[in-house]
Amino acid sequence: MTIRILDLNDKKTWHAYLNRLKSKDVYFTPEYCEIYEKNGEGKAQLFLYEEGEDFVFYPYLLRNLNDLSSVSHVIEKYGELYDITTPYGYGGPVTNVEDGTTLQPFMRRFTNAFKKYCYSANIISEFIRFHPLLQNQVNYLGIEKAYLRDTIQIDLLPDYETIWANYDTKNRNRIRKSKTYDLRIVHRSEDELSHFLKLYYSTMEKAKARDYYFFSEDFFRNTIHLLKEKIELIEVITKNDQVIMTSLFIYGNDYIHYHLSGSDRNHLKLAANNLILDYAVKWAKEEGFKSLHLGGGYSGNDDSLYRFKKHFNRNGNLPFHIGKQIHNPMIYGEISSLIKDDFQDALQDYFPIYRHPDWHRPLSDKEAIEC
Repeated sequence: MTIRILDLNDKKTWHAYLNRLKSKDVYFTPEYCEIYEKNGEGKAQLFLYEEGEDFVFYPYLLRNLNDLSSVSHVIEKYGELYDITTPYGYGGPVTNVEDGTTLQPFMRRFTNAFKKYCYSANIISEFIRFHPLLQNQVNYLGIEKAYLRDTIQIDLLPDYETIWANYDTKNRNRIRKSKTYDLRIVHRSEDELSHFLKLYYSTMEKAKARDYYFFSEDFFRNTIHLLKEKIELIEVITKNDQVIMTSLFIYGNDYIHYHLSGSDRNHLKLAANNLILDYAVKWAKEEGFKSLHLGGGYSGNDDSLYRFKKHFNRNGNLPFHIGKQIHNPMIYGEISSLIKDDFQDALQDYFPIYRHPDWHRPLSDKEAIEC
């Protein structure tokens, strides 16, 4: 048994192992992880567990707790402290072992080795967004797992007529109507981000999205530059040359993902959102992808975004799971104890609890008085 920890200086080796996996999705590449390292979200690392030719491949972001001023005296007591998380999107451990008789004991040995590594490296907690298309939470033993919500995928292997038949009636009618408005769909190059940025930020403002989703322009340029041939920027344009819908799609070998998008709400009646996804289905199918993953909603299976995506495949539900693990309960408990009991109740569903943004934001004058 051997353990290796790779970083972005080891991209060639990282890719060599990734190429030995059946599922070579974009989320597992060093370039995708690098986007979020450059965004200041942690250091991109790959944990490799090997037994001969068999291995587990687990990329994540290593975050230093030094950025949390509230825990400074705990760091002084124990030294540098870390936690790990999946980059925005999906991930978790994957393996090249396919034999069902050996898979579970192999993954159990990986889990034990990884727990020991985390404890020795002062990694106190772990948070995972598992991959809905791979359902890789099934094979990761010894971690607390929870179903969060559904995502929607479109199987691209059947003929287009079969895929179209799985759209709901309202969606098909909106697409037909949209095609009467003389709209054009174009693919943009990496230096043509201006329309995307304008519509994306506008969409986030109208959706009252969390601050996290207001990514910087550098973030988007890094995304375009690092993913290169694994990204597609597609826009819908009116006959008056006005861009009213723009979407970034990212992809690996078999799967393509509806990643980030923006739309002009003044033109909702043109159903450009419906049109661009129907176009993406046909384009992705022609390109040989097996599945188009649309993702889920903002908050669950009842919000408008999820319902919109559901219109594209009535039978396309995929469960999305998260994973939580505390590797050093003593230190985790000591940090958590710094949070007042009444505040802990409000944050109890957040993990790790000490990273909740409300705990670290400056208090208003009113809150300071009440405290």
